[in-house]
Amino acid sequence: MGKKRLSWVALNLALAPNSLVVRNLLERFASPVEILAAPSEALAEVPGVTARLLRRLKDPKLEAAAAAEMEQAERQSIRILLRDDPGFPGILTQLPDPPLLLYMRGDLREGDDPAVAVVGSRRATLYGLEMARRLSSEIAAAGVTVVSGLARGIDQAAHGGALDAGGRTLAFLGSGIDRIYPRECIALAERISCNGAILSEFPLGTAPLAGNFPVRNRLISGVARGTLVVEAAARSGSLITARMALEQGREVFAVPGNATTENALGPNLLIQQGAKLVMRGRDALEEIPGAPLPPEVEEAAAETAGTEEEESILRCLSLVDPVTLDELAERTGMEAGPLQAALLQLEVEDRVRQLPGCRFTRKRRGDVVQIARHRGIAGQGENHQ
Repeated sequence: MGKKRLSWVALNLALAPNSLVVRNLLERFASPVEILAAPSEALAEVPGVTARLLRRLKDPKLEAAAAAEMEQAERQSIRILLRDDPGFPGILTQLPDPPLLLYMRGDLREGDDPAVAVVGSRRATLYGLEMARRLSSEIAAAGVTVVSGLARGIDQAAHGGALDAGGRTLAFLGSGIDRIYPRECIALAERISCNGAILSEFPLGTAPLAGNFPVRNRLISGVARGTLVVEAAARSGSLITARMALEQGREVFAVPGNATTENALGPNLLIQQGAKLVMRGRDALEEIPGAPLPPEVEEAAAETAGTEEEESILRCLSLVDPVTLDELAERTGMEAGPLQAALLQLEVEDRVRQLPGCRFTRKRRGDVVQIARHRGIAGQGENHQ
């Protein structure tokens, strides 16, 4: 266990998530070894070093705690990447406040740059989830890594869309890498670690405190060449991520939504301010230098004609808003037996999707543009956690 690695881990234990204080200290002292060896008087002169942080830096148990942290990470097969380690994302070192180190499950590859971040509301609509999944799938299928934050809603859809397309995805946490939050994302985190990486700058065991997420968001935008906002309220963590992307010199994209709904306010505001309106993965990739582009796909003039009953059902179904079986029976005038048989055939043909609660939506394979048009380029109703 080298002195250098121990000092980096110790400094991170003492100061995370105070990235600006870390920057100030490293500007004053050449390395973590020198920081930890410096007298209290010299440390106290550095901007941002409070009495509380000074006590942490001079804690006589700090080195032992760092050694225990490294041993625990090794037992859990968690890698700790320092800034100058091979494999550390070079793009993050360009930030004014890069992380001291990254805890990682999975692997990082040279091909993960360029990447596109996809973020949005935790309380996403069906429209938002579908757009996030499809756009991420298109981006990943083109060979570009998708980045998000493993939160409920849009983040989950973005990671899932990338994985379902056979692509790579990275997830940055606002907690320790051993504290997956929310717990419903544990299985998704395992999938990500096999086809990308779970990453965190926070020490092991760090709880998912609200203040950690804005700090985490700078890494989501910072590791990507562009950030795509799918759904977000006017005051939300996703807009903080977009603002950070602009400050970092990155591109910002947004999926338009219904102006009367809360979740559309954030993306629509970004578009007003100059963000590129995105309805296809290609729309974003065109703005990323060096990013491969998916082939152009022409919209089909018409789908395969079905029976009169099937066409009647399709006319009564929305691409986004679910319709119950009873509502379909009332709208089509069909009896339950023939209706269910026709729905089953449409599901087999991949033209109808059944949702929990025996609800149905119309489905068109790969038809992102049609979904946006159906909603009037719309979505309906926080914080990017």
